[in-house]
Amino acid sequence: MARPLSISTCWNSHRHQDGRAMLEELAGMGFDTVELGHGIRFSLWPGVREAIDAGVVKISSLHNFCPLPIGFTRANPNCYEYTDPRPARRRHALKHTLETIDAAAAVGASRIVLHLGSTGQKEVTPDLESAVAHGGWGSRKFVATKIKALAAHEKAARERWPWVRDALLQIGAHAREKKILLGLECRECVEEFPLDQEWDWVFAELGDSFGYWHDFGHAARKDALGWIEHLPHFRRMAPRLIGCHVHDFNLPAQDHQALGEGIIPFADFWPCLETNPVFVLELSPRVTQQQVDACRTWWKKNGPE
Repeated sequence: MARPLSISTCWNSHRHQDGRAMLEELAGMGFDTVELGHGIRFSLWPGVREAIDAGVVKISSLHNFCPLPIGFTRANPNCYEYTDPRPARRRHALKHTLETIDAAAAVGASRIVLHLGSTGQKEVTPDLESAVAHGGWGSRKFVATKIKALAAHEKAARERWPWVRDALLQIGAHAREKKILLGLECRECVEEFPLDQEWDWVFAELGDSFGYWHDFGHAARKDALGWIEHLPHFRRMAPRLIGCHVHDFNLPAQDHQALGEGIIPFADFWPCLETNPVFVLELSPRVTQQQVDACRTWWKKNGPE
């Protein structure tokens, strides 16, 4: 039997005005655990609490920020960043993360997914993915763009890391009080922090409240551009793994696809598992209900045992 599979509300939160109805839809499709995603508007929260109190579903995890800060009405996990050069914006990121920890404790979730921020460098990922789509992988321009982008990333990451570390140490202390684990999520592009060769020194300065959250689609996007080798990276991070966002990927940049409809060789990854992570199906809202149903069937047959 495959391990349990949760589902993120990123698939359906935009379609609902009532949080209970949102969770009842997912429960009606056969999911008994749910991740509250980063699109949970504050207006949905009373219904979410009502549904949880009524035992409609259990909550596996929350995705920071949850619920969304007042004033934001659409999914926006990067509305505030610990890497922002503006101190006031960093304070907002800290404040709303602490509130997400309180929200997780209130609904019985054991894990929170965090983005750590961006580097502020010139965006190059769309150009690189366009080059891949047009047969330009490995061209002189492709390689030169990557080298320049990597240098910019490394410079900005070292400069901004003290801001991130200071925020995370405060967040970690609060999470320990609430018995919440914090999953630092791998991102999909060079413009975001950290890149995957940076995980060792990131975790070296943090406490045991933190673990690694693997996003299969994000890692596949970076693999497609040659930033990482997906499977060796997963194997290296497996001892720190506390959760996974599970979705499929197609070239050049189509992630959050239904399971089995892309190119990720999931079966190669399962033997690497060393821990008991949470698995969360994180699908694009464009995925149909029939495809979601097919994902559950696929997982029962092909998920890790």
